[in-house]
Amino acid sequence: MEIGKKLKLENLFFDYDAVFVATGAHKERVLDVEGEELNGVFYALDFLEKANLADIEVSGNVLVIGGGDVAIDCARTALRLGAETVGVLYRRSREEMPANLWEVKEAEKEGIKIEFLVTPKRIIGENGIVTGIECVKNELNEMDDSGRRRPVEIEGSNFELKTSYVVIAAGQFPNTSFLPETVDVTKDHKVAVNPFTLETSSPCIFAGGDAANGPATLMEAILAGKQAAITIDCYLQNLSLNLSKIINTKENKKIDK
Repeated sequence: MEIGKKLKLENLFFDYDAVFVATGAHKERVLDVEGEELNGVFYALDFLEKANLADIEVSGNVLVIGGGDVAIDCARTALRLGAETVGVLYRRSREEMPANLWEVKEAEKEGIKIEFLVTPKRIIGENGIVTGIECVKNELNEMDDSGRRRPVEIEGSNFELKTSYVVIAAGQFPNTSFLPETVDVTKDHKVAVNPFTLETSSPCIFAGGDAANGPATLMEAILAGKQAAITIDCYLQNLSLNLSKIINTKENKKIDK
């Protein structure tokens, strides 16, 4: 059942006393560059889903854009799907790369080449099909809000790479469009929660995992589920206790009469 279209989240409270939102972070960040609509361009989650369903075949050269765990997953998956060569384009240096170091090393051992300090400018195509990417080289400048050095393009350093497929793994964020207006959302589209109880700004609604923290690991999502289960159990027990008090108070009043 898709919440937000066929059924509004608020309607669940006709049958339930609490709702836990654990919808993940499945909305892809777009590069907003020319050529993203070409055949042969995939977004990371769609690419991985098709690979798991055996619904995709690749050959020739594959370039993955991004520097996180998902980008490395896509690169290694492309190699296993039959790509001749696989490369990863990342706009910062190895030190700033957010992907797990051990997985990056494993990818390089398998023959995946990582191009650091590179930013894609446009995806090139012929007859609606991908043929390459135009990139520009970067140098690192002062720190940005993420605590990493900000990449700055080097003027006149543009170059082109040939490729048959492009996988965009520039990051994901939660889709919160289905939530009622009473639930607060942060500027980066995450569900705002109390970090200890996972309560949202709306009574009876709790949230955790990637939906509240942004893309992270499976273990962190499992931890949030356990944390929410404890909190919601306490919430429901307290709700039951309050109802019992109300009922007992009414019964006592009847006896007094």
